[in-house]
Amino acid sequence: MELTATPHLCLTDAQSQECEMEVTLNWKLDQQQLVCIISDYEAMPRWCSDDLNTQSLSLKIKSGKDIQFVLVSKSTNDTLSGVKVKVTLASNNKVRRRYRNPWSFF
Repeated sequence: MELTATPHLCLTDAQSQECEMEVTLNWKLDQQQLVCIISDYEAMPRWCSDDLNTQSLSLKIKSGKDIQFVLVSKSTNDTLSGVKVKVTLASNNKVRRRYRNPWSFF
């Protein structure tokens, strides 16, 4: 059993600090069953499939922090798989680092 998210990484800039994108969740199960997806993303309510052939879900997200998605069985509520979409701040300003110590014995 596997749950994947595409894309699984979103870069934000320093001004907005929020990532806005469309995420597609795909799952593969050992045996066909109805599933639900729950998330710590506040704007997404619990989603459940009504068709055994449904194996993906697309949704728009806007967040400034990582989002965890969990695939659970609709009948037993057992956790089947999980995936995390990482939200990372893109650093465009390069910081130079000194490689030499500021002191010397000589």
